[in-house]
Order: sequence, then C-alpha cells, then structure tokens
Amino acid sequence: KILSAVYPESKDVFTSLYALDTKLEKERALFLEEMAPVLAHEIRNPLGSIKGAAQYLKSEAIIGEHHKLLDVIVEEVDRLNSVVSQFLDYAKPHVVNLKTQNINHVIERVISLIKTNNMLGNIAVETDLHPDIPDIAFDGEQITQVILNIVFNAVDAMPAGGTLTIRTSKIESETGEAVGISLRDTGKGIKREDMRNIFKPFFTTKERGVGLGLAICQRIIKNHGGHIRVKSIPGQGT
Repeated sequence: KILSAVYPESKDVFTSLYALDTKLEKERALFLEEMAPVLAHEIRNPLGSIKGAAQYLKSEAIIGEHHKLLDVIVEEVDRLNSVVSQFLDYAKPHVVNLKTQNINHVIERVISLIKTNNMLGNIAVETDLHPDIPDIAFDGEQITQVILNIVFNAVDAMPAGGTLTIRTSKIESETGEAVGISLRDTGKGIKREDMRNIFKPFFTTKERGVGLGLAICQRIIKNHGGHIRVKSIPGQGT
C-alpha cells in the first residue's frame, strides 16, 4: 500500500504481472491436460509389451537367477505404470464437487483406514480435533487424498517409528469461517535447501519417489480457495 501511494503506477504493474502469471498457469495446465493422455498412451503400450514378454519368459525360464531378473523387469514396469497414473492424475483438471460436511469426520475415516490397512508400523497417531469445528463445503474425496498423501510422507519420514499428530482448528478468514488442518510428524525433517522445491512437480528426495504427491495436494487445496504451508526442522520433524 505504501509503495502504491508513492508510485501509483506500481499497482497496475503488480496487477498486470499477476494476470500474466495466472494466464501462463492456465495455459500450462491446458497443455498438460491435452498432452498427458497422448504421452501416457505412447508409454503404456510398449510397457504392456515388455511386461507380457517378461512374464512369458519367466514361465519358460529354468534357471532361478533368470526368474529373479524377470521379476525385476515386471516390478519396474509396474512402477513406471504407477508413475504414468500419477502424472495423469496431476495433469487432469480437478473438478471440485463441493458438499457441506464436517472435516473431523473425514479425518476420523482416514485414521480408521490407515490403521485397518496397517500402514503405520510403529507410529502412534494422536488427534486434537476441535469439538466445535464448523461444517464447510469441500470435496471429501479430494481432501481425503490430500490428507493421505501427507500421512504417507510422514510415515516415510519415520521408518523407526514416531508420532503423527493431526489437529483441526477454526480460522476467521476474509470470506468468513474456515478450518485449518495440521499434520505433524517427529521424523527426520526436510533440509532447508529442499524446502523451496517441495511443491514442484517431479521434485523428490526419495529413492523411488515420483515427486507429484505434494504438487497434487497444493493444486487441490488451491482449487478449494485454501493455502498449504510446510514448516520443518531437520532432525525434529515436519
């Protein structure tokens, strides 16, 4: 505001830059939306042939070592197919199906899911869910995906065990009541030099990661009109 008062034209410059950035983001999203299915088709066709050939050779192989090598080929093909699926998920337009509901109920279902499927290992889950959290409109499936993605990251960060704490809170925003969701782990944390890149597509520090989980989370939250932030202390948690 002070800058705009001193240099009135600066407001127009900032507005123009914001409009340009928004336009470029929309064009990039449209390009991805159009190209992703084409690329996926071109990649998956040969992958299917490779997997089929490897499975046939495995059925004919006599030497045990050959079985192991062919298993590696099949596993890597499955991994690449998973990468393609995640890329398609990132590239597709995320239509938000809003429904007024309680975020605490969604979190309770997620916790039940991860416990039932033994995803936590030696990790304890603690919750601090605000008892008077307001019902708000959001896409339950998409927000579940966001929470699960972050939970998976937390689990990966605590291979020897630890504590995952999930909290909800009431927030007074410019548009009225909103809710906050906090997920905290006691894992290894994120290096300072990696923090600026964690939402970039295909950035990952995991040996077999794809780097689309947090990028998808950010897109979903932005489509809901929200914000996602990360704080981390190396050696203490995120």
